[in-house]
Amino acid sequence: MHGDQQQAAAPREGVPGASRPALPQRLVWRLAPGITLLDPAPGAARTRTDDWQTWRFLPDKKLNRFYPAGTWTITATAKGTNGATITQYASFELKRETRLTSVRAEKSARTDGVRLRGSLTRVDPRGLTDYGPFAKQRLEVLWRPDASSAWQAVGETTTDGAGAFVGTFQGRTDGYWRVRFPGTGHYAPDLSKSRQIAQ
Repeated sequence: MHGDQQQAAAPREGVPGASRPALPQRLVWRLAPGITLLDPAPGAARTRTDDWQTWRFLPDKKLNRFYPAGTWTITATAKGTNGATITQYASFELKRETRLTSVRAEKSARTDGVRLRGSLTRVDPRGLTDYGPFAKQRLEVLWRPDASSAWQAVGETTTDGAGAFVGTFQGRTDGYWRVRFPGTGHYAPDLSKSRQIAQ
């Protein structure tokens, strides 16, 4: 069996701070009549349940920021001792990592509400820095009255040119707050830690 990752190859790898996607952990298929699978290749493991074969493998080349974001396809081919083969495919989305940082909640001085502030960064696709500002991105603001309640969406805010955001939300001065970046087609979502108003 061998696995191939299909998309453009990258000239560099192993860059600190690059986002590594969650690859599909296994491919599963039913054996066709007359096919006997060979031993797993290095980095692969095989288990058998009735006439199903489950293969797990880890590619020997890690993906990094220099690979294009988008849909990637893994091709896995099993070859029997009689020369017959079976090929299966699995796809996954490669997205670059984002981070919500320095998020804090403060009581607003002018209104009966809360001011949230922080910043959003993303993996720099050009490799100039590990993370850089992510400007002009919409963020969702979540709130709940206590630790046992469900989170509610109570507002939105947008990052400025430096990736920073500040938003004031009225009518709630207690409870817990957090900020969520919903992600894009090329960048992964992120969710901040829960915050309370700083005393």
